[in-house]
Amino acid sequence: MEHKLIIRRQISNRCRQHYRYLQTLAASLLLCISVVTHAEMLDVDALLDRLVETYGGEGNLHKLSSQVQLWDVVALTSNRHGTDVRALEAPDRLRVQLIYPDKREVRIINGSASFAGFGGEPEAAVGRPQSDAMRLQLMRMYSPLVLRDKRDALSIEVEDGNYVLTLFEHGVRADYLVNSKTWRIEKVTGGLAINGQEFRFVTEYSDFAFRDGVLVHQRENKFAGATNTAILQLRQIMLGKKISDGHFSPNYTSSEREDQPL
Repeated sequence: MEHKLIIRRQISNRCRQHYRYLQTLAASLLLCISVVTHAEMLDVDALLDRLVETYGGEGNLHKLSSQVQLWDVVALTSNRHGTDVRALEAPDRLRVQLIYPDKREVRIINGSASFAGFGGEPEAAVGRPQSDAMRLQLMRMYSPLVLRDKRDALSIEVEDGNYVLTLFEHGVRADYLVNSKTWRIEKVTGGLAINGQEFRFVTEYSDFAFRDGVLVHQRENKFAGATNTAILQLRQIMLGKKISDGHFSPNYTSSEREDQPL
């Protein structure tokens, strides 16, 4: 009789343990389902439509096709302060001027061609990996309309309840993290192969505001691997700005001040 009671207790204990396990499993499944369902109902096209709406609508977003940005830069690794002037003609022309008291750098992408100049030296054609890094900077500046035009090259994943749009282009990968609550692109991660090793470059976006009907981020926080390399604050942006073709050619000269928008 006592032996039967022991067996019953053992069976009862196992049943309770099994029940607790099922409860834990069910709770975990519900948590997973709640996270996924929060951000699984959209496909790439629907997400792109959300981005277009959030950033100001198609009519306003055409202003981003031609723009000039002026940023104040703090280079954290060297504690230097400077400016970053970006001129963009979507989808494939970009000129960047980085200006510090003791340094000047120019980067140009014009279609498939890439040029760079340092310290006032004439700009010359550059190849990989430098051209890949410049290409990544161009991809970071893609508007929702440009991303929509590249729909066939995009894929989508759900990560921690948010969306990640991935674009492969010219051998460069860019991951756009879209907050599923605000529908803003809050981070872009790029992967570049340098000397046989893959490096990750992250730019975080914050301080969003509407400028001339278009939602823009006004702060960038940059990382190379785990190193926080720079913080940028937007000083001025000019949307729909007419930019001369020569501005995207190497060794272009202008009467405009280099540390001011065109």
